[in-house]
Amino acid sequence: MSAIANATLGSSGRERAAVAVAALGAVVLGALISSRPVLAIGLAGLAAILALAFLAPVTHLTLLLFVTAIVPFDLQNAFGGGAGLILSDALLLSGLARAALVLVRLPMDRRTVGVCAATLALVGLAGLQGVRGHLDGASLSQAGYEFRALLGWSAAIVAVPILQEPSARKKLYAGLLVVGIGLGLWGLAQYFLRIPLVGGGSSGIREGVNYTSGAISIQGGLFGFPIATIMGLAALGSETRLSTRARLALMLLVATNALALLFTYERTYWIAAMVGFAYIALKGGLNQRVKAVVWLVASVLVLVPLLSVIAPRALPDAQQRFLSLTQYGSDDSVRSRIVETRAVMAKIQDRPVSGWGLGDEVWYGMPWLQVPPDSTDYTHNGYLWVAWKLGVPGALLLFAIIGWALVARAPPDLDPLETRIRDGAQAGLVIALTVALLFPSFRALAITATLGVLVAICFVGPSRRPARG
Repeated sequence: MSAIANATLGSSGRERAAVAVAALGAVVLGALISSRPVLAIGLAGLAAILALAFLAPVTHLTLLLFVTAIVPFDLQNAFGGGAGLILSDALLLSGLARAALVLVRLPMDRRTVGVCAATLALVGLAGLQGVRGHLDGASLSQAGYEFRALLGWSAAIVAVPILQEPSARKKLYAGLLVVGIGLGLWGLAQYFLRIPLVGGGSSGIREGVNYTSGAISIQGGLFGFPIATIMGLAALGSETRLSTRARLALMLLVATNALALLFTYERTYWIAAMVGFAYIALKGGLNQRVKAVVWLVASVLVLVPLLSVIAPRALPDAQQRFLSLTQYGSDDSVRSRIVETRAVMAKIQDRPVSGWGLGDEVWYGMPWLQVPPDSTDYTHNGYLWVAWKLGVPGALLLFAIIGWALVARAPPDLDPLETRIRDGAQAGLVIALTVALLFPSFRALAITATLGVLVAICFVGPSRRPARG
């Protein structure tokens, strides 16, 4: 029996204790049903989520990624009682509960222990800064959202024990494929069904895109589309002979997310995808580079004629939008971000070490657009956002985790497909780093859990020391 099975099952004494707790919970739940049925239903749901974390950890983690990447925050919040516990919270916390019990008995190498410890330190610092921000006047909802987003990075800890087991690891990769296809289909649904903006503009379509002839842009799934596209191309470029079903699924992943990426009309995400593709091309051997380029060309040859039928204006609008990069000197969005950056930099310089706490706001205006000064807890530059809220040491901790994942070496016994998936995970982190120059990917609830899992994938590999106990 594997180390993970031993860690999960535990001794007979623990089993008897679990039965006793379950019996007590059933009695309490039965008593609540008659007096407070809504609370009873909520507790039953939490119990089911906790049971799923232990009985089907891969399905549980896949569900967490699906919910965070696709389900709008406002929709979760509507069923979570405002600032109370929402579905992604319950999934993440229950996953961490399982990880806490399993990891203490699971053999791990030093670098895996190190990345788990660093992630815990990051989450702990975020919690302290959340409390501090609220005590300094930030609303609970603002500080709470930002803490939720940073807590998402702890999905790395949830993923570690799953990735240590080869069979579970392959199931998780299949789960990532399902989530990626779902994300691409969600993006296309927003575009073709003209789903209106929800969640303060975090999902749906936005009318009117500068430097285009009336294009509409997708808002939901922005951070995930380039990552899913490049990871799919990385897997297709593997030297492993894939089954027809697996190849078709990967092609669907690339096609849906590439189209959704195009329909965002966000130049930053397009450039980030190019950077990610360059990464996987350079990371592989000559054969893998050739295959990656072949799959990229094949995708273009298929998608361009398809676009001419289903969205005739898409390519001309995309061309206009991309060429508008040459007009950055007169672009109002560039000027506004310069003003925003200066305001945030002033705050960082005032408290470079301690930071300002989660939920803190910055004050600035845009007089050339007749926009009066106002306060906001948001800034487009993700690097500045982390340093502003957590302090420079906290920012360096997060970037150290990502940097460590990028330079970590793959174990020699990984098969070619898993190696390319790992390369794709690193490319996904590179994409996030690129996007963060103009969009705060490090604090986006829709992507941080996924990024945490990508970090864990970079450290995947068998342990070299025996299990304890």
